[in-house]
Amino acid sequence: MTFVRHFFYVVFAALGSSVLGGLFAAIVAFISPDFVRGLFSPPDSSVLPRYAAAVGMIWGLFLGTGVMGFSLALTTLLQAVRVLKGHPIDGQK
Repeated sequence: MTFVRHFFYVVFAALGSSVLGGLFAAIVAFISPDFVRGLFSPPDSSVLPRYAAAVGMIWGLFLGTGVMGFSLALTTLLQAVRVLKGHPIDGQK
């Protein structure tokens, strides 16, 4: 069950980061459209905040997955070190 729980942690962190990235990029596109045009090079026919939101969601997905994966790997490493040292894992005697 721990694997499934950790998998859902990664999925929800990635989706949450995706939403936050999209909102942040859309707000930046409203505030500074020239910055977004220079950064992303969107097609001329696209609505700039929507395009920025889509790109921000993609980058948020990548970053959220990476950060959550790193934190879970670090947690797993720390638990492995505890087991090797002979300390009980939380919830076990």
